[in-house]
Amino acid sequence: MHAFPCSLYLKLSPLLLDFSTQNHPKLLILWTLLNELNLTHLANARLALGLSGGERRRVSIGLSLLHDPAVLLLDEPTSGLDSKSALNVMQTLKSIATSRHRTVILSIHQPSFKILSTIDKILLLSKGTVIHHGTLSSLQSFLLSNGFTVPPQLNALEYAMEILNQLRESKPCTPSSLLSSPVTMPQVLILITKQETSDIGAQDSMKSLFFMIGTIYINIGFDKQGIEKRFGLFAFTLTFLLSSTTETLPIFINERPIILRETSSGVYRLSSYLVANTLVFLPYLLAIAIIYSVSVYFLVGLCASWKAFAYFVLVIWVIVLMANSFVLFLSSLAPNYIAGTSLVTILLGAFFLFSGYFISQDSMPKYWLFMHFLSMYKYALDALLINEYSCLVNKCFLWYEETNTCMATGGDVLQKRGLHERHRWRNIYILIGFFVFYRVLCLLVLIRRVSRSKI
Repeated sequence: MHAFPCSLYLKLSPLLLDFSTQNHPKLLILWTLLNELNLTHLANARLALGLSGGERRRVSIGLSLLHDPAVLLLDEPTSGLDSKSALNVMQTLKSIATSRHRTVILSIHQPSFKILSTIDKILLLSKGTVIHHGTLSSLQSFLLSNGFTVPPQLNALEYAMEILNQLRESKPCTPSSLLSSPVTMPQVLILITKQETSDIGAQDSMKSLFFMIGTIYINIGFDKQGIEKRFGLFAFTLTFLLSSTTETLPIFINERPIILRETSSGVYRLSSYLVANTLVFLPYLLAIAIIYSVSVYFLVGLCASWKAFAYFVLVIWVIVLMANSFVLFLSSLAPNYIAGTSLVTILLGAFFLFSGYFISQDSMPKYWLFMHFLSMYKYALDALLINEYSCLVNKCFLWYEETNTCMATGGDVLQKRGLHERHRWRNIYILIGFFVFYRVLCLLVLIRRVSRSKI
């Protein structure tokens, strides 16, 4: 590759556009880039022989610019260059940032005053601690506010580098303190913008699936089969909603190394991440709950009351929030995606088994009763049943035809399950408790992982 001309080197770079068809717009991109990098006069020069260090550095920058990234990250682009070449490289980067409206982030050591004039903002770091972030003039004001006067023979940055340790001591902000200090709103707002919500499925396909569920149980009726269908609908709703949240598992697991690295270096707090994560998912999962409820509730023909419908939406929302929190906890615990999927499947299966759908609480062996009360499904299923049958407490579902006598009402269904309308909000509080509990567990596991990474 060293024997190739500069322009051909750009053409044949891996990850580059295919120039085999001699597509003119693509060639125009190449020559525009060469012009921006001031390399047109060296288009036919060989890399091994005809280019200086600064020109080679600009070729490397050109490779990064071929796909026009929104943010260009460069590690010490001026290292090993003389002052003139270094200035040319920085002026080129400044021109590209201005003309293309792009952000260029770079690390640099001991820049000259001319190079500093090409930089808009400076981030001064010392052992992972941010000493200053702002313009060169604001750095000088920062030094004065801390009792330091810049000598006339030095610029503000050179002087700040000389007294870096003193500046760090005057700003005691260590990574360990960030973990235990309270949440700050700027961190939370920044982290909210970083959260990925595009991952959690396409809402159009979900609407279609929700509508299909509604059409399966359409006009559920008020007879013996209606009782069985309601029970089956609620059980399937819980299984579907709780299991569908597992699709966020790979996202959380992929984010985890980044979270651990950034929190251990003091970029933000774990508590800030969890608060931001919660604020992102609250409205999204509320939208899912509303879409599901509207698609299913009225088609099926559940209790025709706006109060009952609002409570149904609330239950569905709390269920998906709790499931999201559960998956977040397991993603902090599991070593990889495969193990995490296995954990979610096994635990959700166990919770469903002991929910009371397959076997009632009275029929369970006493040594398994603790699993019944730990089951997330139990309280969610009870909440849905109470909401439906407390609205239909006097509605007859089973008639004795010979005497035209009612054999079972909605109130009887609740009584047989050991439920009462006064338990309506207790189940909601328990589900919210599960939501908070799993998030606290996630925080504790992540704090443990961060502390172990520092050893």
